Amino acid sequence: MNNKGQIVAEYILVIGIIIVILITMSQILIEESEKNTILESAQIGAQIGIDKNAYAMYYNDTFNNYMLNYPKLLYPTEISVINISMMNNNSSIILQVFLHSDNYLTNNQKEIVGSRVNYYIRKTISETFNQKNSDLYYENCQTNNYKIETKKVKWI
Repeated sequence: MNNKGQIVAEYILVIGIIIVILITMSQILIEESEKNTILESAQIGAQIGIDKNAYAMYYNDTFNNYMLNYPKLLYPTEISVINISMMNNNSSIILQVFLHSDNYLTNNQKEIVGSRVNYYIRKTISETFNQKNSDLYYENCQTNNYKIETKKVKWI
């Protein structure tokens, strides 16, 4: 028998510890969920950027520039995403994309495709988190808790 309330105090202590653990875990899970959403949006954005190249659909001024300088970009080129790595730097996240193409692309063509992929990554992340962007190229891409930066695409 419990005549002095010892069991009730132990239950209150155990429940208090469980509540503290749950609050701590929920903060960690929310933060990791946001990072997972960023990475998933980056993968979708990279695929959109690659698909834009595969469709070879451009604005008139871009089309004319490519017609004169980069005619190979006017035709679909098979490109695949190898990896997207995420580096956490306090309140910013840096994304690095690794691409591969079996077709030969010059360094300038790789730069153009890589810039397009990074643009669509930043754009998709901004749209996913409903962030207004004052920059045309989505350079100031942000989520709820992080500023997103993209490094130059690496080709493998």
